[in-house]
Amino acid sequence: MTTMNEGILVEQRQKRPQGRLAVTEPEATELTARLQRVLARLGRLLRREAPSALGPGALSALSTLAAEGPMRPTDLAAREGVRPPTLTRMLTSLEEGGYVERANDPADRRASLIAVTPLGRKTLDDTRAARANQLARHLAELSPAQRRAIANALPALEALADTGETRPSS
Repeated sequence: MTTMNEGILVEQRQKRPQGRLAVTEPEATELTARLQRVLARLGRLLRREAPSALGPGALSALSTLAAEGPMRPTDLAAREGVRPPTLTRMLTSLEEGGYVERANDPADRRASLIAVTPLGRKTLDDTRAARANQLARHLAELSPAQRRAIANALPALEALADTGETRPSS
């Protein structure tokens, strides 16, 4: 059922010129803040309900290596948005735990490549599966209209996530 307020909003959106921001600056500020809060809350919820032996940064690095393949530590640090010394400490821990392994870079024997091991891939897959199960459980608790709204928002959220993606140089 369409309410008067919804009709007004639809009419206002239709009057805006194409290519312009669909919301006012205060609305965009509120949208940004709410989106940031809800993404952080969802991440915390899933980490709490489906914990991993590895922290979020280590899981992110493993995920990048699993998706992109072996890469130099400097490229991985750039991809993850962390300083090289921070990544070095993380990689040392991951290597000691058997989650990643180092190999000489065939293009430059002075450099090394980091790759995910079978244990690292299994840990990543198990964590993803556990968190996907928890998320599915929470989605099932929503109304069909709420699930449709999330499904309809996914292309825009995926495009938003893709805007900040960078690829390593090697």
